Amino acid sequence: MPRAERAETESKLPPLLSSRPLPLQVVFAGVVPAAFGAICGWMLGVSEVGYTVLAVPVAIVGGVAAGFEHTVPRQAAIRGLIGGALFGGFILIVHELTGKAAKAHLPDPPVVLAAVTAVVGSGLGALGAGWRRDAEEREGPFLDLSALSPAEALGALSSLVLLGSLWLPWFSTSSNPNVKLSHFGANADPSGWQTFSALDIALAAACTAPFILAWIIARRHDLTWRPGEVTMVVGITALILILCNGIILGKPGSPASEVSLNYGYFVGIVACLGLFVSGYLRQAVYTSARKPPGVL
Repeated sequence: MPRAERAETESKLPPLLSSRPLPLQVVFAGVVPAAFGAICGWMLGVSEVGYTVLAVPVAIVGGVAAGFEHTVPRQAAIRGLIGGALFGGFILIVHELTGKAAKAHLPDPPVVLAAVTAVVGSGLGALGAGWRRDAEEREGPFLDLSALSPAEALGALSSLVLLGSLWLPWFSTSSNPNVKLSHFGANADPSGWQTFSALDIALAAACTAPFILAWIIARRHDLTWRPGEVTMVVGITALILILCNGIILGKPGSPASEVSLNYGYFVGIVACLGLFVSGYLRQAVYTSARKPPGVL
């Protein structure tokens, strides 16, 4: 192993992969991504939402965490390439063994999935190694949690509420046999996930904004804008999208008069307002002088 990959006995960070016994290296670099891919492959035939959550945000965190066990981006990228290929390959293998229809979209041919996860895994590994190197060079703790304010807590709570609201009933259909909302008919209470095809994904993506802000603040990164501004924009944008798809532009489904708003819709609105308020409060407690645009 290169000298840069040797473990430092007094490092403030988790141990490097190269410092672990060889059997554990095999487990962490090979068995873990394969096993997680197997779980995702089983979930692919069970739930679209469950598969999406595991195969996208959870897998991304895992890929970066794996790269964080290296200080050489090239070696982390190789590990990510192999781990990503195993992850995607076992998704396809286990899904094929279950014999169930895929609840989420798969590329055609399906083997493309393994190629994509390998490339993405390589990039995530290199990113994690870069963060590791930066953390070793910085003074102080890797994450300065004391820099966080109650605004970040409100933002995180609002994000979780918004994400959870997508599983709640957003609309209700009447007893009219001619009513149709998505693939639902009369007397139905579809959730946000079941109603929308793109808005639900956009709202789920919006839920990441407060966590990204908290990461930036805790890592003490310099910004060219006031922390909280992006969270405010995300919150108000998500709010407008929800209002458009139910009030401003009318309710989805036909006839629209036979579709009513359910409580999940209003929970989503409250959560978006929480995101906006959290961003506003973050700006109120930010005391550093604002830098001109473009200045690092």
